[in-house]
Amino acid sequence: MSIVDALSKAKKNAQLRNQDVTLVQPREAVVPVAPPIVAQPPVPPAPQAPLKRIEPASVDLDPLTCRRNRLLLAGSEELLDRKVESAYSMLRTRLLQRARTQGWTTIGITSACPDDGKTLTALNLALSLAKEKNSEIFLLDLDMRNPSVFKCIGASPPDHIREYFEGSVALDSLFVTIGVDNLMLAGGAQVSDRSSELLSSNKFEELVNHIKQSSTNPLIIVDLPPVLITDDALVLAPRLDAILLVTSEGKTPRAELQRAVDTLSEFRLAGFVLNRSQDSVKGYGYY
Repeated sequence: MSIVDALSKAKKNAQLRNQDVTLVQPREAVVPVAPPIVAQPPVPPAPQAPLKRIEPASVDLDPLTCRRNRLLLAGSEELLDRKVESAYSMLRTRLLQRARTQGWTTIGITSACPDDGKTLTALNLALSLAKEKNSEIFLLDLDMRNPSVFKCIGASPPDHIREYFEGSVALDSLFVTIGVDNLMLAGGAQVSDRSSELLSSNKFEELVNHIKQSSTNPLIIVDLPPVLITDDALVLAPRLDAILLVTSEGKTPRAELQRAVDTLSEFRLAGFVLNRSQDSVKGYGYY
């Protein structure tokens, strides 16, 4: 091979080697790019449906009956005894403080024995609460073995609460007004010997929910039967926020009161009311 041929062959081999060597350029890392965040305008809250207010029927009170039963109604002679009104105002204030702190909306009122004054306490407490103006007060007479709320005011409702629990009347027809702002009553005069069975149904929850959906800031007072006479109070106690226990000075036996406290021990007690107290508080012009 001549020198010329050798040089030519070497040149060709060098060209071939250059063709075989491929420079691999590193690829740039592909970083996924999130789509830009576009601020969305805040979604306005869905408009709330206006409250479907309860339209209670109006009933007339019997002034003589109310006066005889010592109800704290405007114009009653009982208001002349400021100590009585002050006692209920104190009860109202202390109960409201606890109710607002604990979020209570349903408060039952019961006693150990009959004739301890629980219905009078429930009525006068409801009347006192209604004056406070910050809540709508509902008083339910669920002592269907001895309904007494309307008896105490000398009136009769168009429909009876027993009929609602039996399924024969609608919710809205239960409520009446007695001319006191912020106060509605539901009850009746019909006695039932199977009241515990009626109260154990879901009708009570429907009634309470209806009140809450139809009113602003309601407070529901429930007049219950005596706790030692029937199981009705125990049927409702787990479904109430708290229970107020009324006892009568000089009448309620201590042993019966202790039995009532023991019976209600697993439920929340809002406190005690001493009815017919003979204690007199004297002090420098205060009642």
